[in-house]
Amino acid sequence: MVTLLIVVTLQGLIKTITVSNHLQHHTDDIVFSYVQFNQFLADEDVKTVFAFPEASNSRQAAVEKVTKDGESNIYLLTHYKNMIRVTTPEGGHMPLLLNIKRAFFVTKNRQIKITITEEDGRKSEIYFKLDPIPKKKEKNANKKIHQV
Repeated sequence: MVTLLIVVTLQGLIKTITVSNHLQHHTDDIVFSYVQFNQFLADEDVKTVFAFPEASNSRQAAVEKVTKDGESNIYLLTHYKNMIRVTTPEGGHMPLLLNIKRAFFVTKNRQIKITITEEDGRKSEIYFKLDPIPKKKEKNANKKIHQV
């Protein structure tokens, strides 16, 4: 009877540990993707990173990364197939998070918010804090919008 009680208790404990490890793995994936993109944005040669609202919508977010030597690049965060990835207009991509069913992007002056629905139905939100848009860029952006 004691042996049976120990076996049943161990079975329950093993099942609890297995479920707990699975949930922890999910959290680690979200955190890893956040850290990976944040490190990409904060390279040692980066001067500023700010939102690029002209290319942002609910399906993608755009950021402009300016290096200390003045080089400027635009990067797009998009939902593609089952992943969230970072791309450049020239091509290539860096996957950030896999097993994504849906992603919704909101870009504000100093922030990008990504609302994620995973394939298993779980939902998460990731926020990236950015530098303010330079005044010169805001004026140019308004001119581009009015010229269209």
